[in-house]
Parts: sequence; structure tokens; C-alpha cells
Amino acid sequence: MMHVLVTGGSGKAGRWVIADLLNHGYRVTNVDLRPSHQAHTFYADLTDLGQTFGVLEGKDAIIHLAAIPWPGEHPPEVVYRVNTLSTFNVLQAACVLGVRTVALASSESTLGFPFAFRPIRPERLPIDETHPLLAQDAYGLSKIVLEELGRGFARRDPRMSIIALRFSYILPPDDYAAELKRAWDDPLNNAFNFWAYVDARDAARACRLAIERRPEGFHAIYIAARDTLMREPTLDLLKRADAMPATVAPHFGGRASPLDCTRAAQVIGWEPEYTWEIVVGSL
Repeated sequence: MMHVLVTGGSGKAGRWVIADLLNHGYRVTNVDLRPSHQAHTFYADLTDLGQTFGVLEGKDAIIHLAAIPWPGEHPPEVVYRVNTLSTFNVLQAACVLGVRTVALASSESTLGFPFAFRPIRPERLPIDETHPLLAQDAYGLSKIVLEELGRGFARRDPRMSIIALRFSYILPPDDYAAELKRAWDDPLNNAFNFWAYVDARDAARACRLAIERRPEGFHAIYIAARDTLMREPTLDLLKRADAMPATVAPHFGGRASPLDCTRAAQVIGWEPEYTWEIVVGSL
């Protein structure tokens, strides 16, 4: 039985990740500063390399979710330091201890549209992994560095599989009603990421597939639903938000998500299953 260490497993996404792993027969240990009713939890500070070595020892794979999740509650230098240093420590300990299967929680924030100090537009739609990463804020920059760390450790040990999952806005099923009301009341509320999202269950499955498929080397992939949170066509919303890109692919239209997840299907066999219409219809 594979023993998986989940960091940040007590958080919004982490709870779903642990549940999915347990449902698929994995042994799971959680690392967090808060308790979990799902799995044994070590209370550890991952910015301390010694503690990180201690919790990684004996594990077969790591799903690293622990981070300050947005830049609005801590000074920017704290957000940057905690997120980057914890990731370095996890990868350093994994490399030294021979834990060669790692999934990292990256973010659509690497693109720079969320939390931007100065407005920017996408260069093209849909957005795939070749689009420039334009983050200006401490959180988005910390995720860009997270990915560079992943690339570096994959160069150090080519046998490692390091997948950076660029999650869109993660929504647990119980949050849909409130989020949809907020988005529909004012379409500009969710213009910060062009109305993209991903169901927490799809995010959890992406984490599991990343450690199951474990392609060698480093890979960054977008993880998002097929559609947006809105009822209007995506291009109409972008025009309203004055965020139209210079180039739009001929096939892009309707309520399609701005994020192209084709690469996720190629690398780990992941495709989104849930949309807000499916979830709301099942409530």
C-alpha cells in the first residue's frame, strides 16, 4: 500500500484530496498546523528543513498543498517566504530521501491576472502552458518560483516525477450556491480569473492521478472545469471587462473556460468531470 504524505490536508482542497486517496486504498498522513478528522496529522513547520525531513521519511509520494493560499491576510514578504521556502524544503527532503513522486499545488495565479496591481490582458485564448507567466504579486510569484524549484530538482534527479498542478479557483460542492449568486449578481466579481473554476473533487482526482501516472521529469498543467461560472458567453464577458486578448482561436466560444486543460489529459490522463450545472442539478 502506497503511503502518501499530504501537506495542508486540513485545508479546503486538502480535505477532498485525503478523502479521494483513502477511497482508493492509499495510506495517508497529513501535515498541517490544524487537525484533520480524516488522517493522522503531524503538526509541523515546513519552513524548517529538519521538521520537513522528519515528516517525509518513509513516505512513497508527496502531495504538497500547504501554503498561504492568497495574498490578502499576510504581508507580502511572509506569503512569498512561507510558500517558497516550504516548497524548497519539501523537494530537498524528497530528493535526499529518495521520494521521487511529488505533486505540487501551483495556481492559475502564475498568469498574473488574479491579484494584479496593474491590469493585464491574456495574449490569447484559450490559455495553455505556453502562455507567459505574468504574476506581479507575492502569491503568484511564489507559485512561479515553486515551478522553477520543481524544474531544478527534476534536473538534479531525472528519475523524479514532479507535477505542478495549476489549479483554478477550487469550489467544494457546498460552496456553489453562494459563489454562483455572487458571480451572477455582478459579472465583474469573478473577472479576476476570467470566471474559471474547478470542482474540489476534480482537483483531488488530479492530485491522485499525478502520483499514480508519475511521468518522469517536471510537468506543469492547468486544472480547471470546462466552462466558466457564468451563463453568458466567455467572449462577451471579456469584452465587458475590457480584457479581450489579441488572438482568439477559431474553435474558442460559448461558455468555455479560458484555461486549456489538454496538457493535463496528455500528461496524467485527467479531464474535468464536474460543472456547476451538474452540481446544482444534483443538489
